[in-house]
Amino acid sequence: MLKAFVSDFSRVLLSPKDDSYTEGLNALHKKLSAGGDYDFWSYFRLNQDLLAFFKTIGEHIDVYMFTTEYIQEHPALQPELSGVFRRVFSGARLGLKKNDAQSYRFIAKEIALKAGEILYMDDKQANLDAAKEAGMVVIHYQTNAQAKKDIAEALKNFSPQKE
Repeated sequence: MLKAFVSDFSRVLLSPKDDSYTEGLNALHKKLSAGGDYDFWSYFRLNQDLLAFFKTIGEHIDVYMFTTEYIQEHPALQPELSGVFRRVFSGARLGLKKNDAQSYRFIAKEIALKAGEILYMDDKQANLDAAKEAGMVVIHYQTNAQAKKDIAEALKNFSPQKE
């Protein structure tokens, strides 16, 4: 039975406004921050549709975030993310690498669940492979429609059936 959902942040919930930008979002944030304060929303967009879906599933299952660094800590994002995630795991702050199965075992231990009770979603295959190696159920994020369908299906298939 799935008891928790963990999502990646960059390029799942947060994307660059410039669709041609292919580098990391944390790198862009650091570059922009080096010049002082900047208008966050001029460079980034939040996936409001998927965030709303996370709020809905959060009524039935604990929702967590596992992200590489700390762009999610920007003050502009705080009102949007508040109350959605039970906990945010920052790889940079915790010394975790998203492509290492040990990181996912650590998260499972921290939230007191077996890895097989956790559904993990990311846009990068290497991270999904590591989560799967740790024993988690995984979903490869590609589009909102596909992700919502796959999450709903996983929660249905890995939950006790009502009689």
